[in-house]
Amino acid sequence: MTDGSGRIEFDRDRVAEFMKVLEQMAAGDTHKRLTISPRRDELDAIAHGINVLVGELGWTTERVLEVQTERAVTAERANDSKNIFLRNMSHEIRTPITAMLGFADLLAADGLGPQNRPDLLRRLQTNGLAVLSLLDDLLDLARLDAHRIVLNPESVTVVELVRDVLASLEIDGRGKELQIQVDATPEALGPIQTDRYRLRQILANVLANAVKFTEAGGITVLMRVTREKDVEQWTIDITDTGLGIAADQHARVFEPFEQANVSITRVYGGSGLGLALSRRLAEQLGGGLVLLRSAPGEGSAFRLTLRPLQAASKSTRALGREAVTTADSGISGLHILLAEDHRDLHLAVRQFLERAGATVESAYDGRQAVAIAASATFDVILMDLRMPNMDGFQATRVLRSQGCALPIIALTADPTTMYHEEALEAGCDSCLAKPFKLAELSAAIRRSSRGRR
Repeated sequence: MTDGSGRIEFDRDRVAEFMKVLEQMAAGDTHKRLTISPRRDELDAIAHGINVLVGELGWTTERVLEVQTERAVTAERANDSKNIFLRNMSHEIRTPITAMLGFADLLAADGLGPQNRPDLLRRLQTNGLAVLSLLDDLLDLARLDAHRIVLNPESVTVVELVRDVLASLEIDGRGKELQIQVDATPEALGPIQTDRYRLRQILANVLANAVKFTEAGGITVLMRVTREKDVEQWTIDITDTGLGIAADQHARVFEPFEQANVSITRVYGGSGLGLALSRRLAEQLGGGLVLLRSAPGEGSAFRLTLRPLQAASKSTRALGREAVTTADSGISGLHILLAEDHRDLHLAVRQFLERAGATVESAYDGRQAVAIAASATFDVILMDLRMPNMDGFQATRVLRSQGCALPIIALTADPTTMYHEEALEAGCDSCLAKPFKLAELSAAIRRSSRGRR
C-alpha cells in the first residue's frame, strides 16, 4: 500500500508483534493466540485462520495424549506432527512477509533506478499473493470444520479450466521443459454443473504439486465421464513423472498436520495443506480425491472424481466467492461510492477503480457514506462492514430505510458465513471477503451494476 507521497509503508510494530507470536506458536505453544484488532483488516483475517487451526491442533493433540496414553508412539507422533505443522506455518507466512517488507524498503529508498521498480513491484505482489493463497487454505479448512463452505454451482467446461490452471503455473518460467498432455473423451469436452472456484482450487493444488516435484518428463491429465444408474461421474486422472512417494507415506499426504517427507518439505517448501484441503473440497463437490499409485523415482498418479451439483439459489450465489470470468474490468464510466476506513486499502482500491475508468467518491465511516449517498447519484456502493461512528450494517439499514435502491457490495475481513448472512439481511446485495483480488472486486461491481448504465 502507498501513502499520498507514493511511498510504501507498513505498520511495522503490528507486523513485529504478529511474527513474535508466530514464533511462540512454532515453538509448540498451542495456547498462544494472535490478537484480532478492531480494524478486522487483512492481517486479522490471517490471524483468525491461524488461531482456528492452532486451537484445533492443540485440542487434537491433547485428546490423543489423554485417550491413547498407552500408545506412546502414536501420541509422540501426533505431538511431533503438530510442532512440524506450526513451524511450517510460521515459515510460510514469515518468509513472504519479510520479503515484502524488504522490497518496500527498496522501493522507498533514495536512488532507486526506474528500471528496477517494475521487478520489485512484481516481486512484492507475488509474495502478497503467496500469503493470500495460504490464508485462503487456512480459512477454507476452518470453514470446512465448521460446515460453513458455501458452493456456487455453475456450468463449467473442465478441459478449459484445466488448461487455464496449467497456463497460470508458468511452467516454462520455472526453467523446466516438461511435456504437458491434456486428453478428454468426447463426453468430457462438455460442461458440468459445479463450483468453478472450488474445482479450480483443487486442480491448482494437485497440478502445482505435480509441477513442483517433477524435474524431467511430463504431466498427463486425462478426463472422462461415466454413468451408473443415470448418475453421471466425472473422473480426472493427473499423472506425473516426478519424485514419487514411498508406499508407507501414501496415507499421510492427505493429513493436514503431517508431511509425507519432512526432508522434501525443507527443500521444496509448502504448508502441507493443499492435498488435505483438496480432498475435503472434492467430497463437497460430490466426489473425492485419491492417490492411485506412487513410488520413489516413478512419479505419482492422483484421481479426482466429481458429480454434477444442483444450481445455486440467488441467496446462495450472493454468499459465494465472486468469480472472475474476464480480464476486462468492465467498470469504466461508473460512479462509485467507496466507504472504507482503512486508509491504505482505501487508497489502493480507489486508485484501481479510477485507473479502470470509474469516478470514485470517498467515505471513511458509515455516517459519511449515508450523507454522500444522499447527495449524489451512484451506480454502486462499496461498504466496509467494520467502520467507526456508524458501521456498514447500520449504514446499509439507514440507506434502505431512506429508499436507497442502489446495489451495495459489503466488504469484510470476517470469513464466517454467518457474518455474510447478516450483511445480506441488513440490505447488502452481495458480500466480498477480504483479502480480495482487485479483479474479483471489478467482477463483483460489474455484476451488481448491470442494467444501471
